[in-house]
Amino acid sequence: MVPRTLLVVVTDPALAGQVRGVLDSRLKPGDGAHALRILAADGLDGASEMLTAQRPPLILLPVSPPDGPELAGVTRFLAESPATKIIALVPTDHRVLAVRAVARGVHEVCRVPVDGEELVLVVERAFQRADLELESRRLETGDAPPTLRLLREVAERRALLDALARTGGNLSAAARALGVSRPTLYSLLRQHGVRTD
Repeated sequence: MVPRTLLVVVTDPALAGQVRGVLDSRLKPGDGAHALRILAADGLDGASEMLTAQRPPLILLPVSPPDGPELAGVTRFLAESPATKIIALVPTDHRVLAVRAVARGVHEVCRVPVDGEELVLVVERAFQRADLELESRRLETGDAPPTLRLLREVAERRALLDALARTGGNLSAAARALGVSRPTLYSLLRQHGVRTD
């Protein structure tokens, strides 16, 4: 089981306090749950340092409109620690920003203003997913680091989703952006299970 450590990137102290209050009050040990350790980092650089030092399996990252530097932070965090699950906190009325965050590789999106029940469910789901992936890696590789093939597949999928998000789902434009032919793009979409309808 992955350690129940959550890194909250603090870009808005009021939002960080609200998130911490919700998680402290609703994710207490008991009923088979494990203690949740919440770390806070000021900004993206602080979060990157803490990610390297602490290796938290889960990051809560507020993403500000229109296209704040946090989206680049998603790419940076996942490059440093591909198994880390990132939950993007996105303002409710910024759907395009949420789509871009998912295209960059966030595990899930949670709306701001924060709904306590939604946040708790999203965090619990992310920890469950991290547990399953850890167990799967242990079964497949005997706890070895991810293979080059797995890393390439993750990078390809992320590039496909990012290109589709940037082009608004236009397959011809996405193929051009990726530098591949349309038939190759269709093949990659099938291979990675990416639906465009």
